[in-house]
Amino acid sequence: MTVTEPQPAFTDTAAGIIRWTVTVVAAVIATLTFCFGFGNVWHLALQLGVPGWVAPLVAPAVDLSVAGLLVALQYLRAKGVRTRLLGPRGLLLFCGVATLALNTAEPMLAGAYGRAMFDAICPLLLLGWSDVGPRLIAALHKTVPDGLAAEKSAPDETVPSIALVAAARELAAMHQAEHGRRITRDELRAGMSVSNEMAGKLLRLVRSPPRQP
Repeated sequence: MTVTEPQPAFTDTAAGIIRWTVTVVAAVIATLTFCFGFGNVWHLALQLGVPGWVAPLVAPAVDLSVAGLLVALQYLRAKGVRTRLLGPRGLLLFCGVATLALNTAEPMLAGAYGRAMFDAICPLLLLGWSDVGPRLIAALHKTVPDGLAAEKSAPDETVPSIALVAAARELAAMHQAEHGRRITRDELRAGMSVSNEMAGKLLRLVRSPPRQP
């Protein structure tokens, strides 16, 4: 009696289509929300008497600041940076409030609260997708359900090689000298580009005293 191997839910072709579809949808949503906010703020600036050549400059500066800061913070988090980054987070909070206020200021002042709620949709979508989009797309493009990916990941779950342990010790020593504290598993995982399980094994070996010959 032969035992059949379980088949993946999606074939390689279907998985590729799904990944690129979500990527394109995220890009289209970001573009549409950016254009919506651009038109709203431009119209508001003209009504406030801002010169015509200055009016279209405000919205892109604010929206791009939001998107850039969110992507940068997600990247640093993925790389294991654990500092609080109060400056970037404070600027992100200011830009988020500014883009929402600029899009809803005109209808709020006119008492058109329904229109204000409508105008708030796109800025909130921009904020949400700028936060979720990078992680979602990165996760989709990393999970490749094919045999080649499984073969490549298999050796990572074995016993660490001598060379890998030596590189981990060197990285841990550099981290200790630079930051004055021991390296964490997440920082070791990001620096060595290994799995969580392998990073845990390496961390235990790095923190244990080396064996005497």
